[in-house]
Amino acid sequence: MPSKYMLYFVYLSINFALHVFLPDFDENSDGSCYTISPGFHQFPFKFQLPERLPSSFEYYSETGRIKARITFNVKAEVENAKRSASHSRERTILVVNYYDLNAHRHLIDRVCLKKEISLAYCCVSKGRIICELSLAKTGYVPGETMDISVHLFNSSSACVRSTHITFQQRVFLSAGSHRKVASALIFSISGQRVKPGASGYYHDVIHIPPLPPTGMPHCEIIDLEYVVQIQIEASGAFGQTQVLELSLPVIIGNVPLRESFMDNKQVVPCFAHFDFGTGDIIEHSPSELSTETPRPVYTYYKTERRPLAGTDYGDGAGTDSVIGVGYGSSSQVSLDRGRQQQQQQQQQNLRPIMAASSLDTNASSSLMASGGGGGGGGGGGGGGGRCSSRSSYGGRNGTITAI
Repeated sequence: MPSKYMLYFVYLSINFALHVFLPDFDENSDGSCYTISPGFHQFPFKFQLPERLPSSFEYYSETGRIKARITFNVKAEVENAKRSASHSRERTILVVNYYDLNAHRHLIDRVCLKKEISLAYCCVSKGRIICELSLAKTGYVPGETMDISVHLFNSSSACVRSTHITFQQRVFLSAGSHRKVASALIFSISGQRVKPGASGYYHDVIHIPPLPPTGMPHCEIIDLEYVVQIQIEASGAFGQTQVLELSLPVIIGNVPLRESFMDNKQVVPCFAHFDFGTGDIIEHSPSELSTETPRPVYTYYKTERRPLAGTDYGDGAGTDSVIGVGYGSSSQVSLDRGRQQQQQQQQQNLRPIMAASSLDTNASSSLMASGGGGGGGGGGGGGGGRCSSRSSYGGRNGTITAI
């Protein structure tokens, strides 16, 4: 009978037993058994895996403990006739299902999600806050960049205290009738305050780290999804906080859209660390990899820097190439913090741009972002007054202008 404690530890281990007959062995005189002569012996074999197998998977808690795991093991064992002594070796093999984004053509479409919250204190309306979350597309493979834009209109008399944008992995663990949902934070960015009657525009590029594909086919106890979530906290009555949340599902696959990658070559990977600032993977030698308990391997595509719409980096359009796959758990990616900070200083185009500008809430307005060497573009209607505000990010200026 499943109990609630089973939700915290979900293990699925599949072992394949293969019996190999050895015709070149010498039979004893009594015909009781076979013996192996001294020396080195090798017995090649092939085994076709069943089609309906789940992918190798690991899920870790915040403390580093394994909460869910799917493993596949191959074991070789040699024993004597009386079974009094035996020698065995066991290895974990990695199984990964394909998730072809080309089978879901709608994933290439741009998506915009809009939501508003009305504020009221003691039955008196204090206006509303409108938030728009836009993604260039909703289907990605590890190594691609996710183009995120957030437009915030604060037409209330309350102050938006903070804006948090996160990229999360959600793992659903089932045991009988019980179900547990666990979230792992992959990437997080916080924006600044937006005053009453002002607006904010946020734009950033996130590099997708090595991750397992969405879903867990052929597995009934584990499911997997990814979401981009924005959380806005506004001042409420009597010191309370009102929260506005938006969630947009994102599909992670391992076969990219044809429009994104023209080359599908893969090479042998040696992944050690992932740099969110540049999307680079840092390699180590194969000798440093553990052969006893290897971690799941996920396809990773190296995407060279590509200019965004309305942005000129002065280095051409860039190209895409596949470099193989990356090692990493489903919920933890090892970061080289020092290198990340150094690369973020050099790659200024990856910095977030967010500023507040005065906005006449009674007039139709258009927001336009500009700045030294980069930025994003916004849309809307015309009209209203003209004003601007400038904010500096480490020597780089970004301007938000309402026209």
